Parts: sequence; structure tokens; C-alpha cells
Amino acid sequence: MTGVIYARYSPGPNQTEQSIEGQFRECNQFAVENDITVVNTYADRKQTGRNDNREQFQKMLHDSKRHVFDNVIVWKIDRFGRNREEIAKNKAILRMNGVRVLFAREHIPEGPEGIILESVLEGLAEYYSANLSQNIIRGMRDSALKCQFNGSGLALGYSIDKDHKYHLDPSGAAVVQTIFKMYDSGSRIVDIRNYLNNSGIKTLRGKQFAHFGVTRILSNRQYIGEYRWHDIVIPGGLPQIIDEPLFESVQKRLDLNKKAPSAGRGEVNFLLTGKLFCGLCKDTMTGCTGTGKSGNKFHYYTCHNRRTKHNCNKSSVKQEWIEREITRLTASFVLQDDVIEYIADMVVAVQQKEQNDKSMLHYYNDHLKQTNAAIKNIMKAIEAGIFTSTTQNRLIELEEERNNIEIEITREKITRIVISREQVIYYLNKFKNGDINDKEYQERVIDTFVNKVVLYDDKVIITYNYSGDKNEVTADIIEEAAYESADNHGIGCSSDVMSTPPILIKANTTLFFVGHLFGIMCSIEKREG
Repeated sequence: MTGVIYARYSPGPNQTEQSIEGQFRECNQFAVENDITVVNTYADRKQTGRNDNREQFQKMLHDSKRHVFDNVIVWKIDRFGRNREEIAKNKAILRMNGVRVLFAREHIPEGPEGIILESVLEGLAEYYSANLSQNIIRGMRDSALKCQFNGSGLALGYSIDKDHKYHLDPSGAAVVQTIFKMYDSGSRIVDIRNYLNNSGIKTLRGKQFAHFGVTRILSNRQYIGEYRWHDIVIPGGLPQIIDEPLFESVQKRLDLNKKAPSAGRGEVNFLLTGKLFCGLCKDTMTGCTGTGKSGNKFHYYTCHNRRTKHNCNKSSVKQEWIEREITRLTASFVLQDDVIEYIADMVVAVQQKEQNDKSMLHYYNDHLKQTNAAIKNIMKAIEAGIFTSTTQNRLIELEEERNNIEIEITREKITRIVISREQVIYYLNKFKNGDINDKEYQERVIDTFVNKVVLYDDKVIITYNYSGDKNEVTADIIEEAAYESADNHGIGCSSDVMSTPPILIKANTTLFFVGHLFGIMCSIEKREG
């Protein structure tokens, strides 16, 4: 008989290539014992068994139609799948192609008893997969009742110890207190955001502060010591950073600003502050307010060099026009189905990289390795004849510690929030078809998507955050990449470009890449004033 081997391991840093190698080793041994010649192997790495989106698994099913093997050897049923309907469907496909499924570690006899046993094993695999989440949630609820960190996002100002207990982070707490005091004293959210970013203060993720991030901090009840998880609310469950009178004062002002945004933000909110640059001298363009002969106030952006040193000829532009135009161009070129899908792919890729780089799983896995090494040393001592009550007790402690670490690894994998591609697309689609004249819509679009704008009198160059990263790219670099792209007939990139998104280039428009950004250069009508 001939056969192939299928192996799989689930997502998670604690599962490695050794898992695949171990499955191959035992399946090959099974093949030798049963006179089966292995003609091919298939392996899916970091793939769940709860769905059929497994490239190698689908290839194995497709290859079975060629009738070049008689059996598929799998280490255990849960490697084949964890969804009973899909297991049954896929086994039926193989059966129609004359292929049997054999399990190296689970002996299933022929006949009715074997069918029943196999059905039970399939049910257990599905039950394990579904029940694991319930068990973890139950454990998370127990942790919440103890006011422990549950992996749902750590707020600025707090740190977590190895027992998942909250502690004050002095430097972060000081930033939070500054944000609350500034807002309560009358500062606008945009002023607070600019102050934090200009001071080099970063979020917990090492990023610059966004408008909505500051708003979220100001409305977070954790800062008055309130612990919340789902329906569990425990006053005094966290170390308090903000006293309640200050918190309530800030909430009243936030509520007032929601009802009267323009009044709450002062005279005007310049949405392109820190993002708009002069095309002639590459200095920043700042928001200004003037008063006309009629006594009416008007708002505009002007080159900082022109206003302070008088050595730049860049014309000022009306605030209302440029903010609306940037919003319109973004809606026209970025908020399109194909570009949204591209951005979603990039967001998921960046999220995956951050999970691999920064997950608590690294800590737990390192701890697990150390514990396993200690157990191995104890076992060597016992094998050498050193067996005392001390070594026995130590071994019991280490084995209990290993069990607890493995539980934490499972908890971390399930509780870590992972945003799917579909969720990103759904979120971005909500930006489509907005009213470009609406100031709130303009603010959301500019704050979320726009990285930098280089403005001339006859054209504009806009770069966008395709992955949400605030990449430090200067106006000079942006201009160089844009003109290099223009020389390449409308589309081009810098030397470190990612793959090109499927954007249709319109007349008088250039698409370009620079670093982790993509951008457009468009002609615009010259506007006086």
C-alpha cells in the first residue's frame, strides 16, 4: 500500500517545527509497521483545525483525486480537524477517491465499533476546541473577581506583575495626570495631543498620541480606581491615579463638548496641525486666525518661515478649503474597495508581527523552558541515586509550576484580541460615503489616514498610514519619491517599497511609495488667500 502523511500544528509561539517533526516521526513508524510506503508529506504550520482554510490540507485533498496513494496517515484525529461536519465531509471526499484515513496514535478497529469510536473521538476533538474557550473565560472571570489583569488592553499609567496584579507606573501616571489637568484647565484635545507628541511622549505601544487616544484616556474610569471586566465592576479595585472631583469635572466638559463641539474646542480646531508642510521651503504650515475689515474672523494655514522670518513666498490657504480638499482626495483615492482591502492586509500583517514580537507568550515560554530544564536536572539527580525528600518536594513544585505556566500560555493565546481582516474592512468601510463638508468626518479621516501633506500653490502631495504607523518621513523625502514616481509615468516607489496596492491612477495624479507609507500627488486649483 502507498500513503501520505498529513501534519499540523496550531497557532502559538509554544508550538514549533519540532511538533511537525514529531508527528512525521510517529507517522513514519506507523507506516513501516503496517507495510505502507510513504510517497509524500503535507504540513500546515500555525493553522487551526477548526476550518478548512489550510493550504496543504486542501492540496492533499486535491492530490487524492489522482489516485497515487491509498492512505492518509495522521498523528491524531484532532490534527485532521476539529469540526465534525468538516471532518465528515473531507473523509467522504477521500473515501470517494479510494483513500482511507489512518491515525498513528489512535487505534480504530474495522467495523461498526470502529465507526462509533471514531465518531466519539471526532466529537471529543470538537468539544475540546469549543470547551477550551469556555474554560478560559471561566478562569478569566475568576481573575476579574480578584481584580487581576485579563489581557484585554493595559491602560497608560499601570504595570502588571507576574501574578497579573495592577501597580502604578509612576511615569505613565504622571502623563495621565497632566492630560487631565490640561483638559480641565481649558486646553483642547488637539492641544494636548500636540503637546504630548512635541514633547516626545509616547503611548504604551511606543506610538504618537492620536486625538481619539487622548479622548479615551480622559473617559477611562480605571483612573479613579474602578476595575471593569464585562459585567464585573469593582470600585477601588485598581490603584487610583485621578481623584474623583477632577474626573467628574473632565466628564462634564467632555459631555458639554459633545453637545457643542465648536464651543468646547475654543475658536477652531486646525485638523492638519503637525501634518501640513510648505512645498517651497518644507517648513511646517501652522493654523492662524485673523480678523477682516468687517470684523469677521477667518482661519487659514500659513508657512512658518513666511510668518516668522519672511523668507518664503508660499501663499497662505484657507483652513476650510484645504481640510475639505484633503478629505475629498482621501475619499476619492483611499476609501475605495481595492485600497481598503490592501490596507486591511497590511494591518493584519503588522498586527501579527507585533504579536510575535511583544506577546506575553515570550515571557511564559522562556519561563517554561527554564522550568523544564530544572525538572530535567532533578531527574538526572534522581537517576544518579540522589533521591531525598527535598528532591521529591522540589520536583513536585516544579511540575505544578509547569502546569500553571502551560495554563497561562493557553489563556494568553485565547484572550489576546486578534483583529481579523474582515473586521478591519468593516471598520474602514464606515468611512466611505461620508459628508466631506462635515467637520467631524474631516477630523476622523485626517486623524486616521493622513500622515503628511506637502502643499504647493498648484499641487499637493499626501502620504497615508497604510499600517497605522507614524513613520518619520520628511517632506523632502516625500517630494523626492513623488517626483521619481512622476518620472516613471505616474506610479513608482522608493527603494524599500512594499507590494503595490491595486489603485487606478487618474489623470494628473501620481501614486508613490516611501518607507512604510504610500501617497498621491495631485494637481489642484490655485486658491487666493
